[in-house]
Amino acid sequence: MTHHREKKIALVHDGLCVTGGAERLFYWVCKAFPQADIYTSVYLADRTFPEFKDLKIHTLPLAGMIRTERQFKLLFPLWLAEMQRLRFADYDVVFSSSTYLAKYIRPAKGVPHRSYLHAPFRFLWKPESYSDDSLPTPPLLTRALKLGLPALRRWDIRETERIDAIATNCQNVAAEIKRVYQRDAAVIHPPVPVDEFPLGEGEGDYFLSVSRLISHKRVDLAVKACSQLKQRLVVVGDGPERKNLEKMAGDTVTFTGQVSGDELKKLFAGARALIFPSREDYGIVPLEAQACGRPVIAFGQGGVLETVIPGKTGVFFSAQTVESVTAAITEFNKMTFNLREIRAWAGNFDLPRFTAEIQHFINGD
Repeated sequence: MTHHREKKIALVHDGLCVTGGAERLFYWVCKAFPQADIYTSVYLADRTFPEFKDLKIHTLPLAGMIRTERQFKLLFPLWLAEMQRLRFADYDVVFSSSTYLAKYIRPAKGVPHRSYLHAPFRFLWKPESYSDDSLPTPPLLTRALKLGLPALRRWDIRETERIDAIATNCQNVAAEIKRVYQRDAAVIHPPVPVDEFPLGEGEGDYFLSVSRLISHKRVDLAVKACSQLKQRLVVVGDGPERKNLEKMAGDTVTFTGQVSGDELKKLFAGARALIFPSREDYGIVPLEAQACGRPVIAFGQGGVLETVIPGKTGVFFSAQTVESVTAAITEFNKMTFNLREIRAWAGNFDLPRFTAEIQHFINGD
């Protein structure tokens, strides 16, 4: 059996412009293959995880012009064209980590392409989940793109058929990939390095929201519910919805913007619970909270069905409404949770398991 260090491997990610779950997972893939070459479209070192600064990252031509995620997304056709010119002919295998770009690479004949699809391309398959403020395109162009959705979806399906093997983050997304692309996907849950997270003590002082502030994350539900109930809420993250959220927030809600990894771990450890109101395909943040022994109050759809145990490690609410969230917080306040049991559950998603599974997938063993 060929050991992965003997193969010449290229690792490709959509773009390193934000601190999202996909970027974090890609970092762990890079760590699993320290000899691999790393490619992405645009790398904004100050906008994504600082750990990438220790790695050598190849970017596309003109990437140096880009300063913001919005600029990056507006030039999507350029990155797509440049990404598809890469042939990777000198490599034994190419791996893409992708939602919307890297999966469209076209490696040279005979070079296997294995892809970790975080989800079907959201704008093409779930355009209703974006508000106008959260899209980089002007309203007229957005409307034109939506008119072209049927053709864009057909193109997306054709391109996805080229991929040799697909993995994804949970059963929920594997079912979506099967429905959209008629492809089977291996499930490799993203990791949480549990030992790096401090175990919380006591009941905690505040509720916590950790998310990019973009419309489909539904942070507005947590802000409104905690404002109504006069419960302390700390909102971590930044994005186009921040001003709207600050306007609707009561005086028990504070906004931190982006914080460092160490600060975030402290915030998890000191929280009463994480409020997670979005429908995420997977969602790594609930597992990070649980690694600190903190329960999760979550919208009971999507990836949390695989990562949160209601009554033991959290509480689900059934609708994305303020009333549903306030009811869940009220229910939560009457319950008690065992911090060590919650942390032990998070151990099922620890880093060594992920490293072994992703090496096996990329090597094609």
